[in-house]
Amino acid sequence: MQLSQITFTRFIAALSVVYFHYGMNVFPANISYLHEVVTAGPIAVNYFYILSGFIMAIAYYKPQEKSNFNKWKYWLARFARIYPVYLLALLLIVVAKYKTLLDAPLTLPLHLSMLQAWIPGYPITLNTPGWSLSVEAFFYLCFPFLLFSIYKHGTQRLVIFTVILWLITQVLLLSLLNSDEYLPKSLLHDFIYYNPLMHFNSFIAGFLTGVFFKNNKFPILKNNTIWLFLSIVLIITLLASRPSLENIIGIKLAFTNGLIAPAFLLFIVLLSQEKGLITNIFNNKWLILLGEASFSLYILQKPLHGIYDKLIASKIPLATELHFYIFLIVLITLSILSYKYLETPMRKIINNLLDQDSKKS
Repeated sequence: MQLSQITFTRFIAALSVVYFHYGMNVFPANISYLHEVVTAGPIAVNYFYILSGFIMAIAYYKPQEKSNFNKWKYWLARFARIYPVYLLALLLIVVAKYKTLLDAPLTLPLHLSMLQAWIPGYPITLNTPGWSLSVEAFFYLCFPFLLFSIYKHGTQRLVIFTVILWLITQVLLLSLLNSDEYLPKSLLHDFIYYNPLMHFNSFIAGFLTGVFFKNNKFPILKNNTIWLFLSIVLIITLLASRPSLENIIGIKLAFTNGLIAPAFLLFIVLLSQEKGLITNIFNNKWLILLGEASFSLYILQKPLHGIYDKLIASKIPLATELHFYIFLIVLITLSILSYKYLETPMRKIINNLLDQDSKKS
């Protein structure tokens, strides 16, 4: 099942992360009523997790062929998909920070093994966006067992577990975030925002939605395009109104751990069912290419920004906004090159090695 219209949304989400890190005060983020939407990078990462679970179900959930699923082949395929570019980005950061690595000897091993998100104090010590790949690696580890659970027991148990996990996560998140002990950039902050268990509900919710989608459990609505448009309006409204909601209810809110997952899931399902103008636009080959290159854009943004800042921004006096957009063009261009000449070839090489080993055995 091909749902290529979803691919471009990954680029939009990755772009918001870039704005969050480097474009907080440039157009259009400097427009007050757009700021929360354009710079919703941490929430966009949550969208990645939900979408990842959904896509995993679309790609691998095949009840008629359940005995053919090979978890080792799956894990290697996931490794081939993310690790080469992840390692490149990490090595670029290590070259820049090698003098300080000895001060914290666990830092590099944790990042190399993609375990940094589990240990407070370490998630964003090297390549900042890499923490989310540490979380994603945990999801990939768990995915075969989620799939086997569906095959053996159906969806009911996992639905109940996901609802309970979602509720526990939100209660824990809001309690800790609004406690007297919470401080930004503290160990508690790292647990709340980076620990894989605090994001697991989002991935499973996406996975279950994908299973239901493949089982045709979602009716196709009349005027689907209108409902899709309204789901986008709902997400934008939730993002834009978060500060106002906090003032009204008197507590801090975080949409980063699945709190607005239902809105994202509604959007994903409606977009997957969409057959009209939006799908035709999102299926444009250039937009699909941007979506495919979004992983490189996301994971390479920090090292490439460091290189750009040192080689170009520090030597050419331009307005901050102009430097941001030049960097963004450079980042997008190099991300496309990375996708075409690093990600794709390395994935094929690693997967071919697996196929050769399988034939030999």
